[in-house]
Amino acid sequence: MSKVRIGMIGTGGIARNRHMPCFSKHSDVAIVAAADLSAETLKQAGEQFNIPALYSDYKEMIAKEQLDGVVVCTPNKFHAPATIDALNAGIHVLCEKPMALDPAEGRAMIAAAKQNNKILTIGFHYRHRPQVKAAKKIIDVGELGHVYMVRVNALRRRGIPSWGSFVHKHMQGGGAMIDFGVHTLDSALYLMGNPKPTEVTASISQHLGTKPNVNPWGQWNYQEFTVEDQVAAFIRFENGASMLLECSWALNVPESKETISLSGTTAGLDVFPLKVNKAQYDMLTSWSPDWMPDDGIEPGIGQAADFVQAIQTGISPNATAEQALQVTDIVDAIYRSAEAGRAITL
Repeated sequence: MSKVRIGMIGTGGIARNRHMPCFSKHSDVAIVAAADLSAETLKQAGEQFNIPALYSDYKEMIAKEQLDGVVVCTPNKFHAPATIDALNAGIHVLCEKPMALDPAEGRAMIAAAKQNNKILTIGFHYRHRPQVKAAKKIIDVGELGHVYMVRVNALRRRGIPSWGSFVHKHMQGGGAMIDFGVHTLDSALYLMGNPKPTEVTASISQHLGTKPNVNPWGQWNYQEFTVEDQVAAFIRFENGASMLLECSWALNVPESKETISLSGTTAGLDVFPLKVNKAQYDMLTSWSPDWMPDDGIEPGIGQAADFVQAIQTGISPNATAEQALQVTDIVDAIYRSAEAGRAITL
């Protein structure tokens, strides 16, 4: 079987630190081309990963290279146009999260995938973490009963990206929520079975990002900080479930943490670390696994393998475009609710 020919659209940090290493380790993959507007970044990626064809224009790359798939690693503003161009050229796409700047762009991406009969998946690699995979098995056999309350935290005490265009709303669409919070939000929705959201109430703030501050990741451009550094939201779902969500890049809390906690009618489950909470034998009990499958593989490797398998077999990828659109719908409603100061109905 010939190798799956992969091209990279964007060769910045997320491409060089996750996608290129992970795809390079797959025996059925050849990264044959890459494109980036930055000649220096492109040159570094080409040398590091021995990529034979380098382009300043991704459109030229997808026209010439006979690619099976591309990985879109651009700033968020360019996710939709690059993805749609690749799909229209007959190429499968793995697009980094978030799917798009807004739901309209996401729906256009899905339409292009359907029109061209091509795979579109989004880079929610948290789904491939061992705790999430184990939690999914426990929930899917009905251990929790009906899940009706979910709590999600993606909190950094300080962790504002000091590189790239992360603090610019016109490039990224938002800050902590669209960059960081989407991972735990997507994983929580996935574990819930992706029920339909019906209402979102939210508030956002930018108290710490707009002035100099302590930050282990270095000083960001606080003078051009136009996104949120903290989000709080309450989400209702059609099946009666509710979610409390909080996310931050910078918040005066004791420690950074990521948590997903699901409460059901027969049991509850915490994901990080994995623990099941029950009432049984006239007692309140909690149990954690003594061992779970965890071979230390970077979740991005599982994500890359999932995309390659989808290309080779036609099997639906783990993170479907429709599920990713649900995340985008909620994030968009969070921003609209915060701006309007009221609940948003979906």
